[in-house]
Amino acid sequence: MRSITIFGILAVGTIALVATAHARQAEQKEQATKPAAEQKKAAPAAAKSEAPAKAAADHSADEAAIRAIVAAFAKAYNGHDAKAVAELFAPNARIVTEGDEVIEGREEIEQVFTATFADDPQTHIEVTISSIKFVGADLALEVGSTKTRHAPGETPEYGKYTVLHFKRDGKWLMGLARDTEGEPPTNHDRLLPLEWLIGDWVDESPDAVVRTSYRWDDKKQFILGEFTVQVGGKPAMTGSQRIGWDPLAKQIRSWVFDSEGGFADGLWARDGDQWIVKLNGVRRDGKVASATNVYLRVSKDRAVFESRDRIVGGEAMPDSGAIPIVRQPPKPGK
Repeated sequence: MRSITIFGILAVGTIALVATAHARQAEQKEQATKPAAEQKKAAPAAAKSEAPAKAAADHSADEAAIRAIVAAFAKAYNGHDAKAVAELFAPNARIVTEGDEVIEGREEIEQVFTATFADDPQTHIEVTISSIKFVGADLALEVGSTKTRHAPGETPEYGKYTVLHFKRDGKWLMGLARDTEGEPPTNHDRLLPLEWLIGDWVDESPDAVVRTSYRWDDKKQFILGEFTVQVGGKPAMTGSQRIGWDPLAKQIRSWVFDSEGGFADGLWARDGDQWIVKLNGVRRDGKVASATNVYLRVSKDRAVFESRDRIVGGEAMPDSGAIPIVRQPPKPGK
């Protein structure tokens, strides 16, 4: 098989290098045991026998061809063209996935990518090449990383890969690809599914008007919120919210502080377009409060908020009911 042939070439090359090193070591040892006069006599002869070092091979055209393959792969992947992806591989190529699944042959590769694009219709990939190293004239090892999103605004997945390319009849093809686990998503990546919150929102319930403004912090590690509550047209409360990734709970967590001295924290869980926040806090009077808040994203500029299972000081409180929330348009001049 082609993959076996490729590794065979690498193994032969390694054996040859080791054999050459051993031969040089033996020659140096033998030279060291000779009398000084004999070494001096032999030195000029040795110098004459050394051939001038060959200039390093110019692989610039081959490297450009391999980089073009990588660019073509990303274009075909993001265009969800499974056939075009498969054509970049050799007929008997092999892919080993991160989970050690083996995909063998151009036909099977096309089938797997066809299924991937059908199951993940918005998937998008970014490929970054770390290095391309040549072993002879017709074999190259590419190492790089990937960043894959299943949909815009979703947390990306990072991966690493190695690919053995070989040249057949003047054309470079991918012969063996190996995927491995990449770096974990950053805190910022984890919060991307909530990026739709960024901006100014207003909700008008029968009891109050709540205006909330969300933005990223300077390093984009937290989403910061500021809110004001009006009752009967008069200011009643202000507060702030910080939303971040909790690496211990492995969940999004939020912290809320109000102008009366109360505070709460919540753990967020996602169910499609709906976010469920289990909130626990303490009011300024010392009463413990809890609630289940639900944010349902209806569209880019509309959402519905509802607070359920509300308990204050051990007493059950009525649910808020569904409260429409709308995004406020930017102020003139902004």
